[in-house]
Amino acid sequence: MRKFMKSSVLLVVSLLLVMQAAVFTASAESFPCVGIVVADDVNVRTGPSTDYDIIGCVWYGVTLDVYAREGNWFKIGTGNGSAYISADYVSVRPEDVANRGSYSAGDRVVAMAKRYLGTPYVYGGSSPSGFDCSGFTSYVYSQLGYSINRTADAQLANGVPVSRNELRPGDLVMFKRPGSSTVHHVGIYAGDGMMIHSPQTGDVVKYTNINTGYYNDVYYVARRIVR
Repeated sequence: MRKFMKSSVLLVVSLLLVMQAAVFTASAESFPCVGIVVADDVNVRTGPSTDYDIIGCVWYGVTLDVYAREGNWFKIGTGNGSAYISADYVSVRPEDVANRGSYSAGDRVVAMAKRYLGTPYVYGGSSPSGFDCSGFTSYVYSQLGYSINRTADAQLANGVPVSRNELRPGDLVMFKRPGSSTVHHVGIYAGDGMMIHSPQTGDVVKYTNINTGYYNDVYYVARRIVR
């Protein structure tokens, strides 16, 4: 009997300690504040549970205005009012928010592009069932909330020019054959001289070095969409 009572007391004390820790953690949060998303493809909902409709998603490194906590959900601001996101995927620690630059907008573009490695080339394709070159670049950017033109030559008008020796991950790299008046190919620069692109019929979305061979010879310009 004494052993049972001792175990019960220990259990109650443990539960109290857990509850106190939870209260302390919650009270350490001060709203409004800034949060940073710490996972990819996190759903944003109309209310504080998975029973509510999904109205969008956010990606690793995105910063959010956080106004309140409701259970395990944060109430956040959006361009159309308020919404909710699971607190499991958002850090409101000031040091995490301060370090958000370590995962740039360009890195997020590359991370999105990598999701479609191996997708077949389809002429005129602009969906995960198949991409042509500019269908791929426009689709990747659209998934991160950026609207760019559909064709490779028209994408010249998007973003700002960037020199070849200043390329950063996420930049659009464009190619033009000698004597041609239009851009015939476009890819997403991934760093270290590599791009991710959808090259041609019979091929798939893949990495290619832009500093050797054919693509080195027909390199034209680059455009920076995100900064």
